[in-house]
Amino acid sequence: MTAMTPGKMRGIDTLTTDEGVFAILAIDHRDSLKAVLPGAATNAEITEFKLALISGVGPQASGVMLEPEYSLPQAIESGAIVGSQGFMAALEAQGYMQDPWAGPTQMMPDWNAADVKRHGAGAAKLLLPYSPERTEHAAQQRQVVEDTAVICAELDLALLVEPVAFGMADADRPGIVLQTVEELSPLPIDVLKLEFPGDPTNPDGWDDACAAVDAACRQPWVLLSSGVTYEAYKAQLEVAFRNGCSGFTGGRAIWRPASDASIEDRAGVIAGEVSDRVAELRALAVATAKPWRTV
Repeated sequence: MTAMTPGKMRGIDTLTTDEGVFAILAIDHRDSLKAVLPGAATNAEITEFKLALISGVGPQASGVMLEPEYSLPQAIESGAIVGSQGFMAALEAQGYMQDPWAGPTQMMPDWNAADVKRHGAGAAKLLLPYSPERTEHAAQQRQVVEDTAVICAELDLALLVEPVAFGMADADRPGIVLQTVEELSPLPIDVLKLEFPGDPTNPDGWDDACAAVDAACRQPWVLLSSGVTYEAYKAQLEVAFRNGCSGFTGGRAIWRPASDASIEDRAGVIAGEVSDRVAELRALAVATAKPWRTV
């Protein structure tokens, strides 16, 4: 692992379990959340949904991944996120879902890493559409990371980067994810949040794919859920954890039952099925994931 300041280390510690593994509930979704909530959800309804998740699942998660438009200030002001709960905050603007390859990642207006730090987050998170095959775009994205990392270093704020190769074919996944790690890992990134590197159609190759990523990664890495089913995500985590992965930052695979439920049933679903999922994955991470400080 590359050298890290005490401030960054402390920030990461607020996001992990006492054992040093990540068990993060990712609810920083915006455009993609509007697409899965029933009906034309209003901004207030999106905030209500997120606060219900934070309040209901907080004790099971080691931290939550938030954004400033619908969840971060609201969670603090309402008390939905308690003082002992770690969180990180997104930097990127919405709109990438329309065409993730249109240009380099843009940051949210009137929001930056200094705001993330002022709100008390343990880390800043940067979503990065990234495909090594798109060489010019990839070079632009690496510069975005470099520029963001400089600002975070000045603030002594940990930086988590989430490269996503939108639309990649299953068979291409091992090569794309590995090459992405090889190109991004040398940059001043503190944690990488990765797509599962195994071909979903070839489970026999999953261990080798995860081991190759772990060997190439110079920092702790965690696994995102990419909207797969809960059962598929759990199976992926089992393989990733035994090959050096330091935890999970799961979104729709965990909380999708709550978004599918009626408003009347939502609280019960969060308290039951969603909380149970987080608790199960946390126990799996504690038992088998690699503590981030040992990377």
